[in-house]
Amino acid sequence: MKRPRVIVHAPRAGSGPGVREVEAHGETHALSPLGDAVNGLLYWEQPHVFRRAWRLISERGEHMLLHGQGLTRRKLRAETPSVTWTLDRSWTGDVTLADLEGRELASIPRGWLWRRRLELPDGPTLAWRRHWNGDRTLEDVEAHELLRLRRWFAFFRFQGTVEVSDAARTRPDLPQLLAVTFFARLSEPRGHGG
Repeated sequence: MKRPRVIVHAPRAGSGPGVREVEAHGETHALSPLGDAVNGLLYWEQPHVFRRAWRLISERGEHMLLHGQGLTRRKLRAETPSVTWTLDRSWTGDVTLADLEGRELASIPRGWLWRRRLELPDGPTLAWRRHWNGDRTLEDVEAHELLRLRRWFAFFRFQGTVEVSDAARTRPDLPQLLAVTFFARLSEPRGHGG
C-alpha cells in the first residue's frame, strides 16, 4: 500500500516564533521568516537528486520550500512560514504564482529572446532578463536590479544563489518574487547552455 504524501502545518513545541513545519516527501522542513537573512546571500538548493523539491536557505535556516510530484516540473507548491501558494507552468511556457483559491499573484508570460516580464496584479510590470553569463535578473521599470539569480553547478541538481538588492529587501511581495523567479528559471529549456 502506497503511503499518501501528507503535508502537516503544525509546529513543534520547541520551534521558534513564526516557524512553521512542513512535511514533504517524508521529510520535515522548519520554515522560518526571511527577516534580515535577505541582507546576505540566499541559496536555492535541491537536497536530493531527481526529487521535485527545492528549498530557499540562508545562514539563518530554511525559508521556503518548493515541492511537487510527477515527472515534469509543471506544477509545484510553494510553502512559506505563513502561507502556501501554487506554481504552474503552461505548455507554452507561461509561469503563474497563485494562492490556494486560484487568485493570480504574479505571472511571467513567455517572452522573446532574453527578455520576459513579471506581471503583478496590483503593481508595475517588472523585467525578467537573461544575461550572457547565465545570470537572471529582475529589474524595475527604471532598470534597477531587484534580484539576481545565479546558477551554480551540482551534478544532476538545479541549484543557485540569489542576491537581493536594497530596494527589494523592503518589498512586501519579496517572497512571491523569489518563488516565481526561481520557478521561471527552473522551467526554462535546458539545452541552451544557461
